[in-house]
Amino acid sequence: MSIRPPVVEVIDPVQVDALRKQTPQQRLLIAAGMWETARVMLRGTLIRQHPEWSEDRLDREIARRMCHRDIRSLYE
Repeated sequence: MSIRPPVVEVIDPVQVDALRKQTPQQRLLIAAGMWETARVMLRGTLIRQHPEWSEDRLDREIARRMCHRDIRSLYE
């Protein structure tokens, strides 16, 4: 396994100022929206790649990929 060097992204100072002025609740809503967007995008990709999968199969694969684990282990 190769180790990737860390990636440092520079944020525009205007964006930093805007984020600092937000309440924790506002920032949490942004994060939740980003999570939901990623989930929807992943679902669309999986549906195109595996049109034969059931809704349950899609949900399990989405959870596995977004949680980086097999969710069956949560129920055992």
